[in-house]
Amino acid sequence: MTTESVHSPDAPASDAPLRGKVGNGRLIAAFAVAALAWAVPFIGSIVVLLPAKLTELDAVAQPVNLGIVSIVGSVVALISNVVFGALSDRSRTRIGGRTGWIIAGGIGMSISVLALSATNTFALFLLVWCVMQMFLNMYLAPMTAVIADRVAPKRQGLISGVLGAGTALAQSLGAIIGGSFVSNPDAGFLIFAIFPVVFATAFVLLAPDTSNLDVPKPKLTARVFFEAFSFPTKGVRDYYWAFAGRFLLILGYFMVSLFQLNILVSYLGLEASGAGALIQLSGLIGLVTGVLTGLVIGPISDRLGKRKPMVILATVLVGIGLIFPMVSPTAVSMILFWTIAGIGMGAYWAVDVALVVQLLPNKATQAKDLGILNLANTGGQIVAPAVSAIIVATSAQGGDSYQTIFIVALVFVVAAAACILPIKSAK
Repeated sequence: MTTESVHSPDAPASDAPLRGKVGNGRLIAAFAVAALAWAVPFIGSIVVLLPAKLTELDAVAQPVNLGIVSIVGSVVALISNVVFGALSDRSRTRIGGRTGWIIAGGIGMSISVLALSATNTFALFLLVWCVMQMFLNMYLAPMTAVIADRVAPKRQGLISGVLGAGTALAQSLGAIIGGSFVSNPDAGFLIFAIFPVVFATAFVLLAPDTSNLDVPKPKLTARVFFEAFSFPTKGVRDYYWAFAGRFLLILGYFMVSLFQLNILVSYLGLEASGAGALIQLSGLIGLVTGVLTGLVIGPISDRLGKRKPMVILATVLVGIGLIFPMVSPTAVSMILFWTIAGIGMGAYWAVDVALVVQLLPNKATQAKDLGILNLANTGGQIVAPAVSAIIVATSAQGGDSYQTIFIVALVFVVAAAACILPIKSAK
């Protein structure tokens, strides 16, 4: 079994020295479980447990409080992803620059999710949620950068597809597990607390890194500090088009997906128990569509050497899925949305990481630069329910306000597809 590429931050990927002596099989296994550490507790919490817990704390203020948690959490996520990405770029240890941050993020996330179950006021819940967001991004930023560090370009579609399939699996498990605890969110948090520490540890054991003590680290001058912790400014046209496309797609899709408990209850008129059962069904649909699509599309994109057309096609499928519940508030329409958009998101997760890795402007700051791109992902998922909550809170039109959510989401998704077209430095 051959080892695919590990390179120092300053070396070109095509002729990089190998580091992290594990073969393709172990890298595939590591990225298959990587998302279970963060996406299960995050998606399960924000889709079901977060709105359910806020309802317990203050049912009348729930829509407003949901928006506050989402907005404040997004600010913490934005800052944390960039900071911890930059710190892992500069870390030099006997177990590699990323490993310590990945483990610390997993442990901290588990403790934070556990603490969410013990909160009894909105202020305390908000504080603990923000701490959880910090640790989530401490894990996510360096973990994602391992693809740029250690996977050869000809295999990045495969690994991206495996990560995408794993993300779809994790999100589906989060929805399924969360749907089981819609009436007892504190118990759900206790279950979710298991995932981060277990699967963060599994990731580093499956794909252990080796020492990077020999990799030169620039002296921390004012210029180096600025480059390490700031948004890139040179050769970044395509990089920011990719950022915009990712953010808009994530925002549009998760405006519905992460607000679906409220949508099912207030737009479709379901009882909480019926909504929980339907959310579990959505998880099963996402599991099938996301995993199968991810495992197929990633290798195909490697073989064709093309990423852009598949990202655009995936985005279009999400837009088509949004149309059904927009025009008809029924369970069937939501099932069609979960199926068609699920295929689209599965394809998107499978190819998008491979696309953006090709657009990174600086090898020496690739975790930080990927962290900035991850802001579009995590930030979009956090902002999305806030946008939906604001639409509902500022509207007096009842069900029509929920229809507006789908209309606005569709506009964002169409704009996301348009952002991919100008990218020139990747096919």
